[in-house]
Amino acid sequence: MRVIEAGHVYEVHQLDGGGENGAVTFVNREEGTEHEGTQTQELLRVCIDVMSVLIDRTNHCDACLRWEGNDHIIKAMSEAQRQMNLAILFHEQRVLERRYVKGKLDPAHQPIGTDGHWVLGE
Repeated sequence: MRVIEAGHVYEVHQLDGGGENGAVTFVNREEGTEHEGTQTQELLRVCIDVMSVLIDRTNHCDACLRWEGNDHIIKAMSEAQRQMNLAILFHEQRVLERRYVKGKLDPAHQPIGTDGHWVLGE
């Protein structure tokens, strides 16, 4: 991987086909250099989904030919998913705090559910 635009665009090497390398492009909202792109949270969601596929694949291979080490592989990938979910939560915490500081969020007046906590997209 090579940095093309620090914090925003990264070159991803292509292995086959002889084509051009791809890129991961993050949204840039900095004045004067704006461009569209994705967010870290979205790539974390992709990675979480990929981990689900890898866990499924490892379970399949283990069913074909049992190896105890697969249990460690699955545990490590499951923990990686948990950590990536926490990273998403921390990103969203940052967003909430920034909205509060800018006066765009009033924590005391958010919709409250029957459990006494904010109502989230349930």
